[in-house]
Amino acid sequence: EKDRMLGAIGHDLRTPLASLRVRTELVEDSGERARMAATIDEMNRTLDDILSLARLGKSSEPEQRVDLPALIDSLAEEFEDLGADLTIEDAGRLAVPMRPTLLKRAFRNLIENALKYGERARLRVFADGGHAVVEIDDDGPGIPPEDIERMFEPFTRAENSRSRETGGAGLGLALARAIATGHDGRLTLENRAEGGLRARLWLPC
Repeated sequence: EKDRMLGAIGHDLRTPLASLRVRTELVEDSGERARMAATIDEMNRTLDDILSLARLGKSSEPEQRVDLPALIDSLAEEFEDLGADLTIEDAGRLAVPMRPTLLKRAFRNLIENALKYGERARLRVFADGGHAVVEIDDDGPGIPPEDIERMFEPFTRAENSRSRETGGAGLGLALARAIATGHDGRLTLENRAEGGLRARLWLPC
């Protein structure tokens, strides 16, 4: 019943948001038009995350074995095409059972966080025992150790002044961890000794 209700809410919100997006084109001031469009886009992303969290337990996507480094390479290319400062280490083939659309969402959220808060992202994929690990480093200010676990709670963002600049509803990490858990994996965050934050998503091979 909850899933049906959220689905109906999501459907009902799509139409007015699309209407608002069209109306922004009538605004003459280009700066104001861009700000309005960005706000609407952020509302759509928030809506996507809320609906994704609600539906995680009922994913209809079939599990399949996918080459994880190839999946990460394809995501990295998307960000590089947009001019993002991103590097990725070469990795050999590493097939992992997964629901690729869901995992792409998780990795995309983690990469976006690295680029928002740390200006650049460095990616690495490697095997560790019976797990495949995707490691994402940034050069940002990190997170106070006592706040790291709290960052995984829905609607929680980092330090307020920084969050006002970068936007977001604070759902990205919650969604990424839920997706990792749904794959019998885990997601961790840690501050790097040399500065910046390291996110690691572990998946059973």
